Amino acid sequence: MSAKDNRSLDEIEKDIARNRDDLAATIDELAFRVKPANVAKRQVDEAKTFVDRTARNTDGSLRLEVVGPAVGAVVLLVALAVYNRVRG
Repeated sequence: MSAKDNRSLDEIEKDIARNRDDLAATIDELAFRVKPANVAKRQVDEAKTFVDRTARNTDGSLRLEVVGPAVGAVVLLVALAVYNRVRG
C-alpha cells in the first residue's frame, strides 16, 4: 500500500482544500492575464520597448538613420492632410 492509501479523512480534506485554493489562484491569474485592459497594457508596453530598441543606440542616443526618415514621413503626412483640407 502506498502512503496515500493510509491518509486520514482530515488529511484528505486538507488536500482537497489546498487543491481548491491552488485552482482558485490559477483561475484568478488566468482571468487577470486575459482581462482586456491588461492585454492592452502589455501590448502598449511591448510596442514602447520595440520602438525604444529600434530608435535608440545602446548608449541611449537616438539613431538618426531610423528616426530621421520616420520624422520625415510624419511631416509629409501632416503636410498632405493640411493641403487636402485647404484644397477641399
